[in-house]
Amino acid sequence: MDIMFRIQEIILLLYFISLSALSYDLFTRNRQVRKASLYVMTPAVVLHIISVIQLGISLRRIPILTFSEGIFTLSLVLILIGIVHLYRVKSEFVFMFYLLITTFLLTFYTFSPLNFSSTALTLDVVNELLIVHVGSALLAYVMFFIAMVHSVIYLIQERNLKTKKFNRTFFSLFSIETAKKVMVRFSLIGVILLTISIIIGIVWGLQILGPLVFSDLKVIGTFVVIVIYGIILAQMRLNHDASKFAVYSTAAFVLVMLNYLVISEFSDFHLWSI
Repeated sequence: MDIMFRIQEIILLLYFISLSALSYDLFTRNRQVRKASLYVMTPAVVLHIISVIQLGISLRRIPILTFSEGIFTLSLVLILIGIVHLYRVKSEFVFMFYLLITTFLLTFYTFSPLNFSSTALTLDVVNELLIVHVGSALLAYVMFFIAMVHSVIYLIQERNLKTKKFNRTFFSLFSIETAKKVMVRFSLIGVILLTISIIIGIVWGLQILGPLVFSDLKVIGTFVVIVIYGIILAQMRLNHDASKFAVYSTAAFVLVMLNYLVISEFSDFHLWSI
């Protein structure tokens, strides 16, 4: 497979890692994670610039005349504007949206069938895309399950503390502080993974179904899951009410299972549903 395609895959991987780390930092305010996200993004931007320049040299013109070229060049322009904005305004939240849009556009360009010379090669790329898409979604579901388990543990331990029942159950479970950290962090990681999965899934769906992908029930259900967990996490960040978070997280996991086991049956192209 063309080396430039592999370089674009590396750029995407670095962008996804940087986006994930930046999202985690925005919620937890972890300075080390923030630095790591910027360190990972730096080589990605350098490779991105080199790739656009290489494409321009091979075409002997500015790569903007076709739709595909325009998306590729626009993705670079956006991330450069985002970096300037971050340097001047110091707003990581706004920069995250620049990075998110850049990642989406670059994913669309990288896996567009127009970039491949044969149907067989296109199918190979689609298979790679599906592996990442499905793998990210399944990992997200695992994260949500772990968060749900620790949410239940948090509620049990909270009740034991309020009623002063220091029995065998109390000492056999995690501490309430550990349960709190795990349920919040794993919910956040789950949202990040599911967001990556839906981005890749939409890019793939646009190649197969076009705009109809946005009317697919599984896509809509996944968006709803992300929004609900996002609201729960935002409330936790603002109000610091771990008890409500534990209750809402447990209820949200029911929606996750409905989305995975039930709504998938009505999807137009999620053929791996049960």
